[in-house]
Amino acid sequence: MHRASDKSARILLVDNDADIRISVEKLLRQSDYEVISAGRCHEAIKIINSGGIDLIITDLHLPDGSGLDIITRAREYGRETAVIIQTRHGSIDEALETLKKGACHYLTKPAHDEELLHLIEKALEYRDIREELYSLREEVAWRHSFDSLIGVSRAMEQIKILAARVAATDLTVLITGEPGTGRELLARTIHYHSARRRRGFVAIDGTILSQYLPDLIGISRTTADKVVPEPGDLINKAHGGTLFIDEIGELSMEFQNSLMDILRTSKEADGSPGPNIRLLGSTARDLGVMVREGQFREDLYYRINTLPIKIPPLRERPEDIPVLVDHFLKSADDAGRVAMTPEAMGKILHYDWPGNIRELENTIGRAIALCRNRQIEPDDIIFINSRTTPETARAGENRVSIAAGTLEDSLKERIEATLSANNWNLTRTAVHLGIGRTTLWRKIRKYNIRKNKEVPAG
Repeated sequence: MHRASDKSARILLVDNDADIRISVEKLLRQSDYEVISAGRCHEAIKIINSGGIDLIITDLHLPDGSGLDIITRAREYGRETAVIIQTRHGSIDEALETLKKGACHYLTKPAHDEELLHLIEKALEYRDIREELYSLREEVAWRHSFDSLIGVSRAMEQIKILAARVAATDLTVLITGEPGTGRELLARTIHYHSARRRRGFVAIDGTILSQYLPDLIGISRTTADKVVPEPGDLINKAHGGTLFIDEIGELSMEFQNSLMDILRTSKEADGSPGPNIRLLGSTARDLGVMVREGQFREDLYYRINTLPIKIPPLRERPEDIPVLVDHFLKSADDAGRVAMTPEAMGKILHYDWPGNIRELENTIGRAIALCRNRQIEPDDIIFINSRTTPETARAGENRVSIAAGTLEDSLKERIEATLSANNWNLTRTAVHLGIGRTTLWRKIRKYNIRKNKEVPAG
């Protein structure tokens, strides 16, 4: 922050009154500020274009322009440059307009020296806060780099290339894929690499959205020939940024109608510009089928499906699993590297991951908590999947739904189920569990697992 003892800021003073310029310049230089002055709007804009200006003090009314023009140019070239507007004949409407355009303060000339210096300090503090916020946003954007879309498969590389191209546009994107594949992460990455990254990213869940209809749509107003929805809080938060609706296929028909109205008015309402939002949607459902069955509006479908991106499930890109495992190990391990044995990795590679990346991350976190000597063994890999899917139901595969209970109970149930699925063939069971035959035998003894009430022969 700027302090009284650290006045290194560079100030541009714009005023066509030479006497005022000389007086204010003297005051600022005595306070150790660096001052550049201009008497015309076009002179000021040239200085702004050269960069390096921390604060602008400008008259509202200039012979060849307005202080509002200077604010606009400052925002284009000076990023977070602070602006103080001065005028001899001010009004409330003018003050509100300048503040709306981005001025920090508005005051009537001639200002007292102490008042002006105080406002300069406040404006520079405001600028520093905005600079810090800008840096944080850039850091967030870096964290959401396309490298955060972890994967080395051809499918993931193609998604990264397409996402990078679409981020540079304002196209509506529909992201499809099973739950847990990283649809919201992809949406955030697109946002933080777009021109909208300095504005809001509002993410909402379509499965519960309809009950919050007023928060999104707000109150409708009646014009001469139609009803136009006024944007609600969520739309206002996303203004200039991105609105992401997860599971957009779950929207009620009422909400689909209201959303369609908002998307129409986002371009114009009675000739006036409406909410400026970019819509990104995601779904695990086939919206095309829903349109044919009358469950989804066809016009809304074509509006949001301008550019579709499909994220394949993890089981269709097994080459990404070791890379993701390595990432989760590094992310969760603060004290030092946790290692994973080849047998444990083999167990992970043989699983179908119905919960996709989210399930993989939870499984690795659980394994880190359970492992001894900072090494993950096959016994530390426990799959807990409560969903029954065609993939988990396939016979002979290493996928068993586990009821809630202790980890020991879950492991025992898993071994019993896998033994039964393989007709108590210990070799095949060990392969499916990703452990050695000797380890399997020890577990059978430990948990007193019996076949037909008898311990199986070795």
